[in-house]
Amino acid sequence: MLMDFHCIEALLELPEFRVIHLEMRPQQLELHLERRETSIVCPRCQTCCSRVQESRPRCLRDLPILERPVMLWLHLRRFACCGCRHRPWETSTTFGERVQWTERLYHQVRAEFLRGCPGNELARRYGLSARTLLRWTFERSRGGRPRQLGRAIGIDEYARRKGHRSNTLIVDLESGQPIATFKGRRAEDVIAWFNSRPQAERDRVEVVVLDMSKTFFAAIKAVFGEQVHVIDRFHVVQQAVSALDAVLRSVQKQLDPEEAKALKKLRKRWLKSADQLNVDELIARYEWRRRFPALRETLNWVQDLRKWFDRKYDKPAREALVKLIERASQSVQEPLQRIAGTLTRWFDPIVRYIRYRYSNGLTEGFNNKIKLIQRMAYGLRNEHNRRKRILAWCGAP
Repeated sequence: MLMDFHCIEALLELPEFRVIHLEMRPQQLELHLERRETSIVCPRCQTCCSRVQESRPRCLRDLPILERPVMLWLHLRRFACCGCRHRPWETSTTFGERVQWTERLYHQVRAEFLRGCPGNELARRYGLSARTLLRWTFERSRGGRPRQLGRAIGIDEYARRKGHRSNTLIVDLESGQPIATFKGRRAEDVIAWFNSRPQAERDRVEVVVLDMSKTFFAAIKAVFGEQVHVIDRFHVVQQAVSALDAVLRSVQKQLDPEEAKALKKLRKRWLKSADQLNVDELIARYEWRRRFPALRETLNWVQDLRKWFDRKYDKPAREALVKLIERASQSVQEPLQRIAGTLTRWFDPIVRYIRYRYSNGLTEGFNNKIKLIQRMAYGLRNEHNRRKRILAWCGAP
């Protein structure tokens, strides 16, 4: 039996405790644990206490062992201090103060339930009730309730089905949690949702990060005014890289198939710094830039735009962006002229990035998670179910 205890302790992975008793019941496995240390330090007089006066059991559920649900009985001891006659209880940092389950059990059950495992099977495997599964997954993680608006929020859309059926996702960029998701992406849908929130919450919003969506821009302007828009850095650079790709395609049309293929292989290396390339790649990039002035001009402009986002002060950044727009508008390259018009239209929201430094990267990451959720569920037709799963999966427990 001693060897069995050692095996069970190895499976438990709780080095702070030792198994003192084991009961194999038909429905579950009950393990009685006790701390390995036989003494504690008195919190009052700092005397080492080794005389046990009494003990009390505490019950927690844990991960299954040998395909049986596990119930842990922690025997907490109360010591008697010989110096000040204080009677302190022993404490443990392994488990929470007032919980009836271990954190690893909670995270395991929640992850499996969100991945689509049937609730009845999970309840049988872990010895839980269906109500407990729903509470852990949705209520404790606030999956069924919208969160409050924060100082900085991000807004984006995601497709609930292939085609033009989209929903709107709103994220708190400071806490890193989704606030809400609702059906539709039209301006009236967004305005109606924000107007449904209390005025105190709306007054708290100072920054709204979005992509270059006219629909979202008009909705945020109607609710919060013109001074809260911040255009995401990624989408601006994406527009610039698209202009560079257009110039690359025009250059490839002038080449024979072998040279066009060699130019295409360098596509991912055009915007890298010199220390990220080897000598052959540097020489090849230099030769292409020398042969085609249009490619050299566009590449220099895109690199300068990327460096512009590293600026720290508002006024010099405005002046530098005006110069970049003038360079692009005076160029003979049509892709640069188009992006010059885009930057002119979104000038103020782009410049506000220098002041606030918020991006929509977190929102885009949640969009990828939403796609994963919908693929695992083979589609979610119930909108209420979709909202609860998204908020529970993406939100911190």
